Amino acid sequence: MGKINLDGLLTNQALFRHISPFELEGLKKEVSKFELDKGLSLFQKGDAAEACFILVYGLIKLAIPSTNGSDKILELIRPGQCFGEAMLFLEEPYPFYAEALEPSLLLRLPKNALFKLVEQSPSIARQMMTGLSHRLLGFIRSVERQSSHNAMQRVVDYLIQVAATQDSQDIRLELKKNVVASLLNLTPETFSRMLHHLSELDLIRVSASRIHINCLIALQAYASSSAAQDTPVSKNTKAMQVCKTGQTLAA
Repeated sequence: MGKINLDGLLTNQALFRHISPFELEGLKKEVSKFELDKGLSLFQKGDAAEACFILVYGLIKLAIPSTNGSDKILELIRPGQCFGEAMLFLEEPYPFYAEALEPSLLLRLPKNALFKLVEQSPSIARQMMTGLSHRLLGFIRSVERQSSHNAMQRVVDYLIQVAATQDSQDIRLELKKNVVASLLNLTPETFSRMLHHLSELDLIRVSASRIHINCLIALQAYASSSAAQDTPVSKNTKAMQVCKTGQTLAA
């Protein structure tokens, strides 16, 4: 790990991409690299917020612990994302814990160094505000989906989103099913039941962590047709016929 060049790591992060050579030299003295093996925690809920972090590679979950073992996942942090900075500005302890879902490499930026950067560089301040705004908007949209969409719609929305990200109808679940369920505010049993029901309707095929979507149009149409109910009632044969004939859904 010591062979990884810190200059390259810093300049490749969107937050620091436009800083001056002088600012980069000062930043190198403050930032440290931090490795985290899968399953290990970076910090716990209630720990004093003394730094923010940028994920270089890996996958980090931010979650609230639960006494019944069903921890609520708030967000998944992916490479390039910064997290923990809001607590520094608020001078509040971390309200969640951070755990690696994959072997991860992070950059640790101490509180004083962050404040100094924000004061010195308007571009970094804007970039950080943009990042915080995107995450706030993401939380709002998540709450909206959970309050206005039933369980089936949330599952279908997630499958369609993954298919778009992977640019394939033969998708791979990068996360364990219980993690996906928590993200969708469902129990693992409900998530499995929804997948099973979609399989029975021949809309998807499930094989371990792989899910094949037989027809995206039919899957989207099915979610719309079950908007008013949690339990679907019949096959969406019209949508399946649309897929087979190649017509548009509007037709």
